[in-house]
Amino acid sequence: MGKLRITTLFFAITVSFISGCSEPTATIGGQRFSLPRGAGDEQLLLKARNYSGLISLKQQALKANDTPEIRYQLAEYYYLSGDYKSSLYHLNKLMGKNTATKVYLLQSKNLSSLKKYKEALNFVGMALNKDKNSGEALNLKGVIQAENGDLKSALLSFDAARNAYYQEESVVNNIAMVYIVQKRYHEAVQMLLPVYLRGYHNPQLDHNLAFALAKTGDLRYAKEIIKRGNYAKNPDMLVADLFRVQSF
Repeated sequence: MGKLRITTLFFAITVSFISGCSEPTATIGGQRFSLPRGAGDEQLLLKARNYSGLISLKQQALKANDTPEIRYQLAEYYYLSGDYKSSLYHLNKLMGKNTATKVYLLQSKNLSSLKKYKEALNFVGMALNKDKNSGEALNLKGVIQAENGDLKSALLSFDAARNAYYQEESVVNNIAMVYIVQKRYHEAVQMLLPVYLRGYHNPQLDHNLAFALAKTGDLRYAKEIIKRGNYAKNPDMLVADLFRVQSF
């Protein structure tokens, strides 16, 4: 997942793209990733975001039983810990004639995190060659294009992901993020507000909506969202600062 940060004196609001996940999943700290069933100790480590413990757990499992799935899970935990090169090392061992789509996508996320956008898009392309209607791959393609500054292509990819019935909340957030970068704040609000009013609450989406509202001058509603999410000790000062800040 890529991030553009807008930091004010009182609050660091993270305006974020959402890159997607595979099944089954868990969500920790706003990040979603595959979770093997029946792994009680693993779930506890996930809740604590103890990636060192998770990596050690999978290393031991891999020694006992070297399977593609365990190696993929190890690579995923390396990715979540920020050790992208170690993640790539294990993913490279999974490359072959019958490489799973999720391996290509995780490879792409690692490369994107290393700012190797061209290579990352190549692996997304490989995933789409296996499944041209993969909403997750199309959404990730848009994230990488946006991170690389190709906002027009990113919007087309996000629209394709939405047409492929990928997670609507994630895609809508990503489209709105592009609008924010383009200073199209009213359009960003129009994308995010209906999702928020349906009861979907996610820190990433809330942050983006609050920022867009503040930039349109709707400080009252922006403050209400910040207060509901308990995102700042002094919402009034934060909202005023967001209104003044020069973004991107």
